[in-house]
Amino acid sequence: MIKKAIAAVVGILILQFIVKTLHTLEILKYVYNHTPGPCKIVPGQGIGYEDMETLPNGLTLITSGLVMPSASPTVHAYHKKHNRKGRIYLFDFNHPDKGIEELTIVGDQFNQSDFGPHGISLWKDNKDKVTVMVVNHGSKGDSLEKFLFIAKDKQLKHVQTYRDPNIHYLNDVAMDSENSFYFTNYAYYKNGLLHLLEMVLPLAYGNIMYYDGKAYHKQYEGFVTTNGLMLSRDQKYLYMAEPVPKKFHTFKRQKNGTVKRYQEFDVKTGIDNPTLDKDGNVLLGAHPIAWQALKHLDDPESPAPSQVIKLHMKDGVVTKMTEVLSDDGQMLSASTVASLYKDAMLVGTVQHKLLYCEVRWMD
Repeated sequence: MIKKAIAAVVGILILQFIVKTLHTLEILKYVYNHTPGPCKIVPGQGIGYEDMETLPNGLTLITSGLVMPSASPTVHAYHKKHNRKGRIYLFDFNHPDKGIEELTIVGDQFNQSDFGPHGISLWKDNKDKVTVMVVNHGSKGDSLEKFLFIAKDKQLKHVQTYRDPNIHYLNDVAMDSENSFYFTNYAYYKNGLLHLLEMVLPLAYGNIMYYDGKAYHKQYEGFVTTNGLMLSRDQKYLYMAEPVPKKFHTFKRQKNGTVKRYQEFDVKTGIDNPTLDKDGNVLLGAHPIAWQALKHLDDPESPAPSQVIKLHMKDGVVTKMTEVLSDDGQMLSASTVASLYKDAMLVGTVQHKLLYCEVRWMD
């Protein structure tokens, strides 16, 4: 009798886990195509355009050539076949027909052949000096790379490399000054299978860190997938996307850079990287069907749906959510980020194409 009861309990637990996993992977979910206006693919030689940030003058810096530490052999083979290279591209919203142009990276201490750019953040001072921070997945481990953007020469001048035991499995970075920044450790395991189990179980090993210019300080931990970061325009709030379990987090900043939880908003989709529009609202690239996104991450040839959502913000709080773009993956696979400038939008992907849209209607 006891054995039967134990078997029944174990069976129920296994069934609950299976149902929960199927729900998490969104097996029965569908997407419907719509755009905010006419859209077209931007020509380019990159493999993916994972993250981007736009300056007030419309110049946009875009990372390309991401290979995650947990990438499968299929991904590595795909990148080798297509002669993958880590790049930072420049796109000018004022001249969209010019497409993208690769920025030249200069600096004797930087090895571009070992460059795997991921998240990006820009800091512009009062004298128009633009500092760029980029997450790098290199062969020796993850690092943060600091550059100076020289617009007239279309160059990035390498300034400094940040390595530390607190820098483990990076995803994104958000600068609050020229020499200080927040960053996310996405997960713990870099092995593909263990990383998948870490998300599905979930183990919640992700964290948010802050570097104040001298030392590293852990802000929060216990996240399943600590992903994209962005500071509000007034720097009062830090925004963080958590694609699993589909949460958008707002943290209120203190004077010393520490943050406190402020709002947790259920977006019901796998959000990735945030950017800000002119009014301080948040745009997010998203993965609306988890299992297809995971399949695409394992095999770049397999399409995955794309989505862009807009979160209307007021004093750090989400007041409304609208869907700006949705695609079944045939036009654009696995969108990660979207940047809005005037009446146009640019959408990037993990390892697919770059999309430019005219924005004729948007709530």
